[in-house]
Amino acid sequence: MSSQDPLDRFVIGYPKLAAQMEILPELAIFRRFGALNAQNLLYMQAELTYLEEELREQQLADKIDGSGKRSKFALDWYWLRESEKNGTGEQLELVMKIREKMKEYNDALVQQAKILKYPKPSTWDLHHIQNYLQSAAMGDLALNGSDAEIWGSACDHKSYKPDLVTLCPRAKKDAFSAWAAESTITNLFRCGCARHMKPSRVHGVVGYEDSTIYRITYWITSILASLIPIASIAVLYRVQSMTARLGIIAGFNVLVSICLMGLANAKRAEMFAITAA
Repeated sequence: MSSQDPLDRFVIGYPKLAAQMEILPELAIFRRFGALNAQNLLYMQAELTYLEEELREQQLADKIDGSGKRSKFALDWYWLRESEKNGTGEQLELVMKIREKMKEYNDALVQQAKILKYPKPSTWDLHHIQNYLQSAAMGDLALNGSDAEIWGSACDHKSYKPDLVTLCPRAKKDAFSAWAAESTITNLFRCGCARHMKPSRVHGVVGYEDSTIYRITYWITSILASLIPIASIAVLYRVQSMTARLGIIAGFNVLVSICLMGLANAKRAEMFAITAA
């Protein structure tokens, strides 16, 4: 298969891998470091717990102060703010320390919540980056640090880290479209159809757009959606037995449910509504 590398000007390693992610955003696959993020949150949570206990103890100590000055801290922010000038700013110091740590903790908590919602990479894109890292364009051992094993390898596709996420997931398609796109494109390359195509100026290799496969599966799905009701009517018209008709209706209901799951990616509520209708 003929190819031209549009990334020759990039140094092999991180620069070239980053450039490949730029032209193929679906390859922006990274670790979310779930254990480290959780451990960091646990440490900050523990630190805040100790600071909270210290603050409560200090508040109680200030409340029972004999002079009466410290007892005002819980009633008026002004006196708490001015306590530092009077040499009684222990409680204020704890409040400011907690405020700073709470901001850091809340930011980390919100970021972790967002990261946990990032989807996992598709098998297709994961295999693509595994093959690219060991391709001639990247050379032998393009990455040789500890992070070289993050995405796995072309020899062992399942050796990747379990906490990978993608920043640009592919559009979620139904099971039939996803299967058709992957198997069709793979078979086109196996049968040698790519020999007559020119390499892409952007990607540097011969490729097929999966959007073309999706258009074909869309037409197939549309035709089936029209034919199934017609077929059910035709079959029921020819069958006279009521028992047989009930069995045929049940069979077509099951067929419609299967088509909705595999061809339309329908939700459960939609499946119940359509099959009932």
